[in-house]
Amino acid sequence: MSDLHEPLKLFLKERESEFSFISDSRKEKLLEFSKAIQKSISKNNFSNLVFVCTHNSRRSQIAQMIALASAVYFEIPGIDGFSGGTEVTSFFENSIKALIHIGFRIDTEEGSEQNPKYLVSYKAKNTPVIAFSKLYSDSINPKKNFIAIMVCSSADEACPFVPGAEARISLPYPDPKAFDNTKEASQKYIETCETIAREILFVFQNLKEKQ
Repeated sequence: MSDLHEPLKLFLKERESEFSFISDSRKEKLLEFSKAIQKSISKNNFSNLVFVCTHNSRRSQIAQMIALASAVYFEIPGIDGFSGGTEVTSFFENSIKALIHIGFRIDTEEGSEQNPKYLVSYKAKNTPVIAFSKLYSDSINPKKNFIAIMVCSSADEACPFVPGAEARISLPYPDPKAFDNTKEASQKYIETCETIAREILFVFQNLKEKQ
């Protein structure tokens, strides 16, 4: 936790105080997710989490980064985060701005103008995560022994089976894309980060208590 960038640490601490905002029915899904991680760690000594949405441009990217930071926040070893889509587009600008707002440090790496690569840092002295839009089956992602977390309803419906996944969790979030090109866009993307962080922290806190 101490290695996290300070603004990000404060953001996560605030979200940790908001578990009462999560509905009971949603908590049931989150506890299912926590049990799947626990089982994965018991089996493999690690747990790879692959967050999947349609375009790998918004919710899956945000969830990947928050999961990586949350594992550090709770000092849970062996957890790694990935993301992918059922289509390739680009890591959307509003998603990047929201992650920077909550405390991540993001730089642009040279690459295609249509689908540039970004270097995302969440703690001191760590190798940045390379972030770009990709298929969930991309070579950068694990091919087996991973948990697939479906964070949008379209991808959830399109991928009833994810090859190589040892568990599949349905955890859709509203798409902030609906607010692109509006005055509310910035706040809606930040709210998406808050909601995802609140729930992933709940999952990891429960996991920490079981260790």
